[in-house]
Amino acid sequence: MKGFHLVQFTNDELRILRELRERFLAGTAGAADYWQSPDHLELYDSTYAERIGWKWDAVLDELDLRGWHPRTTRVLDWGCGTGVAHRRVLAKWPRFTAANLHDRSHHASMFAAQKTRREFPQVAVTLDRPAVTPETLLLVSHVINELPEAELDHLLELARGAGEVIWVEAGTHADSRRLIDVRERLRDTFTPIAPCTHSARCGMLTVKNAPHWCHHFARPPSAIFQDARWADFGKEIGIDLRSVPYSFLVLARTPQMPPGYSRIIGEPREAKGFARVLSCQVEGVADYILQKRDVPELFRAVRKGTLEPVYRWTLADGKIVAAEPLASDAGML
Repeated sequence: MKGFHLVQFTNDELRILRELRERFLAGTAGAADYWQSPDHLELYDSTYAERIGWKWDAVLDELDLRGWHPRTTRVLDWGCGTGVAHRRVLAKWPRFTAANLHDRSHHASMFAAQKTRREFPQVAVTLDRPAVTPETLLLVSHVINELPEAELDHLLELARGAGEVIWVEAGTHADSRRLIDVRERLRDTFTPIAPCTHSARCGMLTVKNAPHWCHHFARPPSAIFQDARWADFGKEIGIDLRSVPYSFLVLARTPQMPPGYSRIIGEPREAKGFARVLSCQVEGVADYILQKRDVPELFRAVRKGTLEPVYRWTLADGKIVAAEPLASDAGML
């Protein structure tokens, strides 16, 4: 398993991991450069950052499903941390020739640069001031709860000069709602590519949908559940490794996907013989009923956790009576 050896954490490593988690939960992780050594960065990169990588894997897999790929040739990883976001992107799409890394922590950006140069020697890695052109794919990951309003405004101005944006955040109500605000503020410049299936105003912004938020769940690699170090990490830090919630936003200057599709939000809530599916589409966000007797194969997918994220529903009185999953050749090419 990437980043791990089958040895127990030391007490000092566990202390460092707990302190990092406390900063993340308090939203103070970006207040200062608290990295004390490359070993601390490596510890973070092989635990918390790797878990963030699973979220990026889920986002990139969904873009595959939609038939979307970047047209840009350069990456800017803004708030790069140890670099998990741009490393996932560079591994997915070899088209990129340059990566500009930016983080308020010089130690983190140096660590990220060194690791990227080792893994992707064909990519020119720089630590210049962040700059974008229409050839830039802007990557942003897990920073939104650390940004004062003025810094967020500055980041959005930077984003408007990019060709494409992929932005991934934690799956909390607060972070998702702030990312929805980002979508609305950038909708005059970009087309929302994912998770949205439309370019209209976000349906979460109605009063009735205030309790909801746009979040999804990544599937961790099955191998971690046979890995003693991952088990130790989950137990000692208090993280349920099975649950990896995230929110995300992909923006580009390319056309939206074909009309008529819906994106499932969160996970369906199963009851006896039926499930409730929170679904987003151009008409708004709505709760639909999925009865086992109407679409048994889809109900089985709910129970197995194998639903696709995007479907074209056939509805009758608020009930799903047929479902067509999105095939990649029907997406945005």
